[in-house]
Amino acid sequence: MGDASVLFIRSVFFWLEVSTKEAEMGTPAFDVLTSAVLILGLGTLGAAVGIFLVMEFHFHRQVAREARRLVLASRLSPMPEEQGPEVFWSGSSREDREIILDILVEQCASSDAKWRLGVKQMLGGLGVFDRWLRELQGGPVARRVQAAIRLGSIHDSRGVQALVAAAADDSWQVRLAVTMALGRLKDPEGVSGLVRVAQNPARSVPDLTLAAALAACAEGNPSLLAPMLLSPGPRQRIVASWALSEVGDLSVVDQLLVVTRDPDPEVRAKSARALARIHAPASIEALCRLAKDKVWFVRVRALDALGELREPAGENVALGALEDSAREVRYQAAATLRRICGMNSETAATVLKTCSRRGFNSLISEWDRAGFVGTMVSRLSPRDWPQFLDTLRSIRILISAGVTHALGNFILVFPDIKVRLRMVRLFLESGSSDVHAQLLALAKEPSCDPRVACKIATAFPHPNGIQRRKRQR
Repeated sequence: MGDASVLFIRSVFFWLEVSTKEAEMGTPAFDVLTSAVLILGLGTLGAAVGIFLVMEFHFHRQVAREARRLVLASRLSPMPEEQGPEVFWSGSSREDREIILDILVEQCASSDAKWRLGVKQMLGGLGVFDRWLRELQGGPVARRVQAAIRLGSIHDSRGVQALVAAAADDSWQVRLAVTMALGRLKDPEGVSGLVRVAQNPARSVPDLTLAAALAACAEGNPSLLAPMLLSPGPRQRIVASWALSEVGDLSVVDQLLVVTRDPDPEVRAKSARALARIHAPASIEALCRLAKDKVWFVRVRALDALGELREPAGENVALGALEDSAREVRYQAAATLRRICGMNSETAATVLKTCSRRGFNSLISEWDRAGFVGTMVSRLSPRDWPQFLDTLRSIRILISAGVTHALGNFILVFPDIKVRLRMVRLFLESGSSDVHAQLLALAKEPSCDPRVACKIATAFPHPNGIQRRKRQR
């Protein structure tokens, strides 16, 4: 309302200014201009007042509804034994009945089985459940949507059948409500309705929502989704593979192997994601083949699946993928190696020896994101001697490969001074003048510990200490 008032005041001042000038000039358009400005100002003020009153009315109505909701909820849970549901329901107004239904539907999602059974019997005895079934079959869209949502909170075979039939509804809002309701019910009979939604040419229901509902209905029996993998429509194959990535098992491995050669890359990618749940020789072979697919995101999915399975056969595939032209594939290959082989000096040395510098950098970037560098530096405390020796080898490999920036930061900030001094010693072992120059720069940092700075200064007592050390070698 404040903006409208400012606009009105400006309009009034503009009208006064124009009217004064027009009056002095004696122009005939004065009366027309005066009327226009006055109408504009009054209209703006009226609209602002109207909007304000509507908002106030809506706010107070919502507050009153929430207050009434709290009162009714306290009377419903628990229901007094001397007051039957019929008496309580008949004594409620129409608005209160809608609030009561909303409360019961919400509580059915979180209450125990005994409470849900009591609510189901209550709604059946009052005829409310039958009314929802009728509303879902016909009526305004808002009513059909509301009926679908409420039927999805109470498990009943009649409700499931009605929802399956409503999956062919013309309204996308109803189809979306039906999909979510069937997913909440987790009834295997709901798969047929969800298949009907997937076959609809209007893709109004998101694939993620549809796949989640299919996975919920097929939980414990994923073979229900096997026919969808062989359907002619690519969307059915995509959502079925997506759903099987949550519930798939050996019962559907043959169908999944078929769609790994699907012409649609999205289907191939989703099938790789589903095969990550099935550790079998055939699925491993298919994933190794998909890791070399012509589409980059299919390769990413296949490598991720090999990492999920911790399959040793995926090591060579991941090493080869470190040379991939797509950065996302290289990073996923590094993550797969981390899952299969762990983060150790042997893997780093193998990658440094067999791969290009780009592949090695991808490996170290992924390992650093996983906290490898910090963990490795913390292991310089020789509590576990074999681990300490492996850590020394790993750090020497990284320093020789030029990965010194992150390691140098630990010389400044690591809590244990002994670990900092060991890091300095490892840096000094390098024959690179760039590494020695980095050490000298670290010694000049204000945050550098005096003991660390003293050790560096002792190693380079002269300004040209780097050159002298190189000549001594």
